[in-house]
Parts: sequence; C-alpha cells; structure tokens
Amino acid sequence: MVEPNSKGGYNLRKRKKKDVADDMVDRISGLPDEIVVSILSLLPLKEAQATSILSRRWQYLWAYSTNLNFDAEKNLMRLNELKGEACELEMCRYVSWVDSVLKQHRALNIERFRVFFKLGHRICIDEWIQFAMRKGVQMLELDFSAYLLIGKYRFSNKLLGISETSGLKSLCSEYVGFKCLKVLDLKTVNVDQEVLEYFLFNCRVLERLSVFDSSTLVNLKVGGHSIALKYLVIQQCKNIKTIEICDANLVSFVYDGHVRNLVLSNLPRLVEVSLSGWYAHDFIEIAFFHLSCCLSQLEILKLSYTVAWQKMDPVISSLPNLKLLELVFNNYENCALLHLASFIKKTPYLHTLVLKLTKYGSKKSPFAKKRAAKCSHDCLKVVEIVGFYGTSRHIELVTYLTKTAINLEKIVFDPVARWSPRFDRLDQSAVKDEEWSRAQARQLKETMPATLEVVCL
Repeated sequence: MVEPNSKGGYNLRKRKKKDVADDMVDRISGLPDEIVVSILSLLPLKEAQATSILSRRWQYLWAYSTNLNFDAEKNLMRLNELKGEACELEMCRYVSWVDSVLKQHRALNIERFRVFFKLGHRICIDEWIQFAMRKGVQMLELDFSAYLLIGKYRFSNKLLGISETSGLKSLCSEYVGFKCLKVLDLKTVNVDQEVLEYFLFNCRVLERLSVFDSSTLVNLKVGGHSIALKYLVIQQCKNIKTIEICDANLVSFVYDGHVRNLVLSNLPRLVEVSLSGWYAHDFIEIAFFHLSCCLSQLEILKLSYTVAWQKMDPVISSLPNLKLLELVFNNYENCALLHLASFIKKTPYLHTLVLKLTKYGSKKSPFAKKRAAKCSHDCLKVVEIVGFYGTSRHIELVTYLTKTAINLEKIVFDPVARWSPRFDRLDQSAVKDEEWSRAQARQLKETMPATLEVVCL
C-alpha cells in the first residue's frame, strides 16, 4: 500500500525508487555466495565491509573478498595537514584497520594486496607481507610514495628466508612464499639486488616488476629465458650503478635515471621502451646506443629529456616499425621543433604522436633560428598535445604537424600537465592557466580544416 505524505498526496516516485532498490537487493541476495563475493571484490574495501549490516547472511561475505586494496587517499589528503601526535594517531588508525581486516579475512587465497598510506618502517608491514604470502597473493603493491617519510620501509631479506650465509641457492627447495605472484609493485620501498633476484628466480609466474624510489638498489641483473618477466619499471632509484638485461623475454621496459648505466642485449620481444634522462647533455645519443639491439623492432618509444641540454639538430636512428612516439620536452623547448622534425623523418610508419610540453619561457619567444626542414608524413593520424599552453612555440609545433602529417585525422589539446603532482594542479593559478590554455586551443581550432577532428579537453 502506498502511504500518503504530509501534504495529502502520495510519494509515488519515492516509493518506486525504494521498490526498485529492494528488488535489486532481493535479486543480488538470490545469487550464489561465490558470485556475491566476486561482486564485493570489485567494491572499495570499506564499502564491501559496510554490506555486513544488511543481514546475517551478509555479515561475513565481504571477508571472502580476494581484492584487499587498503587505499586511504582521502585520509592522506587530511594527514598532510596534521603534525606530531595527531599525525601518528591517524597512522595508527590505518594500521588498526588493516589488522582488523586481516584477522577477519576468510578466503583461502587473494588476488590483490595493496597498501597505500604514509607509514615509514613499521614491523606491521612485515606481518602484512607474511599474510599475503600465506594467502598465495597474485598482485602485491606497497605504495608509500604519497608523502615524504622520516624513514623508508625496507623490504626485509629475512622475510624471504635470505641470510648472509644461505644466499639464494637454498631457496628453491626450502622457501618459496610467492609461487603465485604475478605482479610486484614497490613505491618508496627500499629493496636491494638480492631481494629482487629472489623474486625473479623463484616466482616462476612473475610477469610485472616495478620499483620506484629505492635508495638501496645499486645493481640489477635480469637474464635467462626461464624468467617469466615481461614488464620491468625502474624509476627514481638514484643510487643505481648498473642495470643489465640480457637474454630475456622482456616486452616492455621503463627506466628513469642515468642512461649510461644501461646494458641491453638479445631482447627479441622488446617492443616498448620508455626512458627519462634529466641532465644528460648527450641523452639521445647514449639512449639510442643502448637500444641498438631493439631499435628495428620497437613499436612504442617514450622519451623524456631536457632539450636545453641537447644538440640543436640531434642524430636520430631509424625506427622502421615505430607506431607510437611520446616525447616529453622539459624546461625551455628552444630546439623542440628541430628535435621533433628529426624524429618525424626517422619514423615512416608512425601512427600516433604524443607531445608533453611545459609552459616555461616567454609566450612570444620563438624557436631557434634554424628552421625545421619541410617534409611530409603519410601514416601519422593522431596527435595529442599534453600541457598545451598556447605559447607561440606550442602553436608553431601544431602548425608544423598539421602541414607535415598530410593524412592527419585527429588532434587533441590537453592543457593539464598530468605528470605534475595532483595537489599542485589544484592550485588556483594552475586552474586559471588551464582555462586560458583551453581558450587558446579553441581559438586555434577555428583555423583548422573542418575534416580534422579537434578535441579540447
């Protein structure tokens, strides 16, 4: 029966919504437990926990979730403003939340275990990792990179059964705690060569390895076709001396550091490479030298470097199979157009070009006096310009590309510098800059052919 409201009418719309919601709950409740648990595993962990109040049947269903993602981004935003005891109290609350979930967890295995918070070196992290090991975790992600820490967490060698005397040889028969591990992502976690070698040689299904901001990683060697690793990311590990990758089945490699430290050979499946070199004056030459074993097979290449340190007209090696090129030009892009033209000439089958630019320098400052040679490119169809600011240099880049790519179908203007910290982009001055850039992009759009799809984000 529909009840009248206070004004004498009937809440038909409100009642209908409630009926639909009740019907939805009834339908979900009628599903087998396995399917309901799969649905709960897709929800944020705290939302999945909240379903425990629905009924006695639902009380512990969330505890069988195979996705334990302890993401506390909202708390982190508030934590940045806290100091002293208040900050420590918030961190203790996070630890208590994780501990309580692990105590109630009932599933035999887990697919994903992710920690994202400011913690530093705490013994509880070791216990969490041991929990993940016992549960046969497939994806392990430790992310402590959101804010600067007093002390980084160090991945313990003893946690894996590695001691100074035992080494790695005894591990295969004695102690393999991550036999199901497919993805290992470590951000602002100190890890050394022995720990990474443990994972590489003992985790037979490990396909993805990512290490960000580890000050204890000095040397790394990846080799052997028996290793399952396909995707490797090493970023901002400032103390690295050498990275040697040989005779491996690697498909994708991302490296942010001194390119002179690289040794690459016999990588027949490597088709995607991303390199960043901030202050190397000969970055391009050294990068192409180390990539010589795979240049002819590369399909995706991403380079980030400071053009102000580079030669005006660099020598670019031929990239006959490249389909996607991403260039990040940092600081004053005085020679950016010349560099871009050099790449265009050497990538005959390039389909997509992504340019990430900065807004530094005068809005009226021209490019270097030496002009880019005119040419035409048949295959370039999509251009994306990230960090477009509407300066004369940026507009000149766009003009050059629309004339050079004779079959261009789409160009995207994105004024947001998405590689900047997210909180910096929320600054009021940054918001105003983005609005000004959008206005410049819309104005530029009016001058382009109607057949060209132009998107202003």
